[in-house]
Amino acid sequence: MKKLLVTLLLTLLVVAAVTALLSAQDPYGGQSAMGGQGATGSQPNKQEIAAKLEKISQTLQLSPAQKQQMLPILKEEAPKIEAIKSNTSLGPLQKAMQLRQIGEATDAKVQPILSPEQYQKWQAMRQQEREQMMQKMENRQ
Repeated sequence: MKKLLVTLLLTLLVVAAVTALLSAQDPYGGQSAMGGQGATGSQPNKQEIAAKLEKISQTLQLSPAQKQQMLPILKEEAPKIEAIKSNTSLGPLQKAMQLRQIGEATDAKVQPILSPEQYQKWQAMRQQEREQMMQKMENRQ
């Protein structure tokens, strides 16, 4: 039972990285480091995705070419995340596993675009977001 709980928590940490992409509140002055719209359940619009890209661009100091390569990845990822988050037929573990898969797929697409230093920052941003999500989960209990 304890192993299952630890596994679930670790999985939810990974989920946090993805869901935090759309989280509206955090220590960055009200916007997530990855940008986003918050957990409203609506489809992200072009402005929200552009704002997310701009936040990522500033944090990672992306070149114009990198920004251009990142945009379709973010456009593809955002509706998938929202669909999972708003799917009431999925349990928390199922959502966590599906969000983890999306996050891993996004990482695989992003890594070749970024320099090693940028990718390291990307991973640090995601880790921080996982930690924030864990705090949110603890506060709800």
